[in-house]
Amino acid sequence: MPAEPPHDSFITRDPVTGCCYFLYPNVRLGKNARVYHHAILGFPPRGKEIGELELSIGDNAVIRPFTTIYGGNVIGDNFQTGHCVMLREGNRIGNNVILGTNAVLECNNVFGDDITFHTLSCAGNATLETNCFVGPHVIMLDDPHPKCPSYLQCKRGPHVKEWARIGGNVTLLPGVVIGRDALIGGGSTVTKDIPDHAVAAGNPARVLGTVQEQECYPKLHKKPYEWLEGANL
Repeated sequence: MPAEPPHDSFITRDPVTGCCYFLYPNVRLGKNARVYHHAILGFPPRGKEIGELELSIGDNAVIRPFTTIYGGNVIGDNFQTGHCVMLREGNRIGNNVILGTNAVLECNNVFGDDITFHTLSCAGNATLETNCFVGPHVIMLDDPHPKCPSYLQCKRGPHVKEWARIGGNVTLLPGVVIGRDALIGGGSTVTKDIPDHAVAAGNPARVLGTVQEQECYPKLHKKPYEWLEGANL
């Protein structure tokens, strides 16, 4: 096997921020990007040559320090990361997606548009539809019997439907479906599918009511989320 080129040969400087970062071959970085110190873009996955898999990132990206994004990802416009974010290969990320500090996307996630995926959350083989909100410390599991060699043919990761909101410190077990506009209370463990518009909480999570039944406690709005156009249809 031929020797790899020295990795420090891929260090470049962002013309806007003035910060140095690693830019591997076969990376398409859109217009108006801002990349900060020690980010790594296009790192080769295990078993792949440098530059073998393309990384595509749309316009207006903000890539904060120590973020690592592997080759083999497709990312839309207006993408933002916090510090120390990591994306493995095979992810498909829409427009206007924010990944919080220390967030981790393992392989083969599909994210729609307008998603916030907060600090220290982790997902693998998951699907998040448009306008989802994921709070901090959320874990989305994808393997019902850890180390099974056939897990990718099994349940895979959770499926979170559009407008759903996941509170902090929630665990979603493999294959669960979180319904449209559902709300999952903080600290819950979701073991079964949650219907559209449901409010669920607990360990294991159980349905407690609907989003439409919730009250805005400070009385700033008639109902929570009424300002989210389209969410409660």
